[in-house]
Amino acid sequence: MFSSTFKKLSNASEKKLLILAITTFLLAGTCMVQFDTLLKTAEAPLGIISYELAQSVDNADKILSSWNAIDGAMKSAEWSLWFDYIFIITYVSLLCLLLKRVLRFVWTDDESQRYKLGIVLIRMVIFAGILDIVENFALLQMFYNGVQSHWANLAFVAAMLKFMKLALAILYVLVGFIFFLFKKNRHVKK
Repeated sequence: MFSSTFKKLSNASEKKLLILAITTFLLAGTCMVQFDTLLKTAEAPLGIISYELAQSVDNADKILSSWNAIDGAMKSAEWSLWFDYIFIITYVSLLCLLLKRVLRFVWTDDESQRYKLGIVLIRMVIFAGILDIVENFALLQMFYNGVQSHWANLAFVAAMLKFMKLALAILYVLVGFIFFLFKKNRHVKK
């Protein structure tokens, strides 16, 4: 569905959307980094990501306690968890558009395995966004209602799957970009 929508985009429209996606991603990412400044503690060295990957009740409790000890940190965590819903839209849009650009300029044969992998990765990025929504719901449940093992486990599993899917998509984009530069450089030398 999403990949077929991208097929209908002209190159000029795709470029404009990509610029918009980069801009909104950078703005939203800046907000997320700002929220995270108070959340980096000994118990949460990665800030909100440490909370996402806490996995156990004990770890999640320690993280929340460390934030509770810092003036403004709990409010910052709350803002981060809610604002992440907007951030999801920005990173999913940007990554899908980057994947589409790789398909448009690098792996152009829609019968090739590399092209088909790109289509699968677009769908995986969308699924990663859905996993992030599930993860945020679980994290908010723990934040407002106390840490329970089923929410901690759900958040951890959703976060791990999300990060794995996003890492594969980013790797595909990077390999595509390197291949594009290599191909372009080779044509220039001829």
